[in-house]
Amino acid sequence: MKAYFDRLLHSENSPKKWELVIWWLARCVLIATLVHALFFNKEEGHAKMALQVFGNMLGQFVWEIFMLFPKKSFLRHIPAYIQDISAPALIGGSLFGAYLNFYYSAPVLDIVMHTVGGAACTLIGYEIFTAMEKRDVLRGDTRSSVPIIVFGAFCFSFVAGNVWELFEFTADQLNPGVPGDAQHWSYDLAVQAIEDAKALGKNIGLPNFIAHRDPVRYGVIDTMEDMICNTVGGFVGWVFLKIFPYHQKNVKNKELVLDK
Repeated sequence: MKAYFDRLLHSENSPKKWELVIWWLARCVLIATLVHALFFNKEEGHAKMALQVFGNMLGQFVWEIFMLFPKKSFLRHIPAYIQDISAPALIGGSLFGAYLNFYYSAPVLDIVMHTVGGAACTLIGYEIFTAMEKRDVLRGDTRSSVPIIVFGAFCFSFVAGNVWELFEFTADQLNPGVPGDAQHWSYDLAVQAIEDAKALGKNIGLPNFIAHRDPVRYGVIDTMEDMICNTVGGFVGWVFLKIFPYHQKNVKNKELVLDK
C-alpha cells in the first residue's frame, strides 16, 4: 500500500498540488449531488439519476485506478493530467447537463460539451497510444510512427463519441418503465419535460438546435448533431497534434521523449 501511495504522489506521472485540489473539489461537488439525489430529490426517476451521478463520481478516480496496474501495463504510463480533463467534463455532463437540466434550459451546453469532448478525447487517445509506446520502448521495442499515433488518437476520439451515443440509446431501451431521454430520442418526452418545468416556474426549451425543426425525426437528428460535434472536436484535436506532437519532440533523430 505504501508503494502505491508513493507511486501516486512521487512518480514521473504524479499530479501537482493544484491538480489534486481540482480533483477533490470536483469529487466533493458530485458527492454533494449524489446525497441530494438520494435523500432530497423526490422527482420521478431520481434513483436513476443518482445512479448516473455515482457512475460519474467513480470516473473521477480513473487515474488512481490506472496506477494499480503493473509497470508492464500501458495504463501505468498515462499522465495524471488526463484527470484534469475528465473532472470538469464529468461535472458539466452529470451535474449541469443532466441533473440541473441545462441541456434543456441552455441547449448550447450540449453543443459545447460534445465539441470540446471530441477534442479532449483526441488528447486522451494520444496519451493512451503514447503510453503504449513508452511501455514498448522500455522493453526494447522500436518506436511507432508519429503520424500513426496522431491519427490513432483521432480514431480513438471518433470511436469514443460513437460508443457514447450507442450507450445513450441502449440505456433508454433497457429502462422502458422509467422515464428517460438520455438520447433525446422522444419528442413527446422532451415536450413533457418542458411542460413540467413550466409548472415549476422554469422556462426551458428543447435540448438542441436542429431537432425541433423536424419532430418526426427528432431522435435521429439529435444523435447526428452530437456525432457531428464529436467529430469536429476530434478533427480540431487531430490538427493540433499534427502541428504540436508534444511527446515526440525529437522526431528527426527518432528518439522518444518520455517526459512531457
